[in-house]
Amino acid sequence: MLKRTFIHLPGVGPRRETHFWRQGLATWEDFLAAQRVQGLSRDRLEWLKGELAGSLDRTQDAAYFAARLQAGEHWRLFRQFRPRTAYLDIETTGKVWPGLQVTVAGLYDGQKMRQFVQGFNLQEFPQVLSEFDLLVTFNGTQFDLPVLRAYFPELKVPTAHVDLRFLMARLGFKGGLKKIEPRFGIRRPKAVNGMDGYMAVLLWQRYQRGDKGALDLLLSYNKEDVVNLEVLMDAAFRMSREQLCPAGPRASSPLAAAQP
Repeated sequence: MLKRTFIHLPGVGPRRETHFWRQGLATWEDFLAAQRVQGLSRDRLEWLKGELAGSLDRTQDAAYFAARLQAGEHWRLFRQFRPRTAYLDIETTGKVWPGLQVTVAGLYDGQKMRQFVQGFNLQEFPQVLSEFDLLVTFNGTQFDLPVLRAYFPELKVPTAHVDLRFLMARLGFKGGLKKIEPRFGIRRPKAVNGMDGYMAVLLWQRYQRGDKGALDLLLSYNKEDVVNLEVLMDAAFRMSREQLCPAGPRASSPLAAAQP
């Protein structure tokens, strides 16, 4: 999807991007090979080609594209940067500022699940997070990230961020994470099925009073919140791509677009 994206170019919006696709310019390579593009002067065409050539040199630089795309379009980066994507969810004490504290931060990279717990290894979280290029959360824009930035003032968060709450809503799936998951075949283990954020706060309080099993249950709950994000992100990417550019024959070929 990254190489089908043109809206990161200066002066190119969704309508013009679609205009390019309809001319058969489905990828950057198609555009670079075109001799003429309908609606563009020769000077403008050559200038955009220069910009695209620069994009080709930055295909491993997620921050470059994140800065040039609106936040709602960061989903386009997922396939390109999937190996360096982190899925994140946090648990807190549930209090209001200034008493709110992070109790657990869960990170999943598609293979390895890591959990950072207050009193054990939570201080290691900022360094680990800084190793990723793309972040996926559910409502992280309004909760997880503001809380983490307040808790870790020097925290470096990937500039590429997909908040699945809003991406899913655009696709017609509204509501909380637990409401959406079953629609994608996700079933949580019996031990944590039906749990919510308030119960997570109570589990931490029980752990603070000496109940070690409460921490184990809290970590299991957090793990489900995190690893299920990958399933939803993959589905949201595929649906968003199909919604944006449905499969089917091109309107014309790159060669046709190159003709006078």
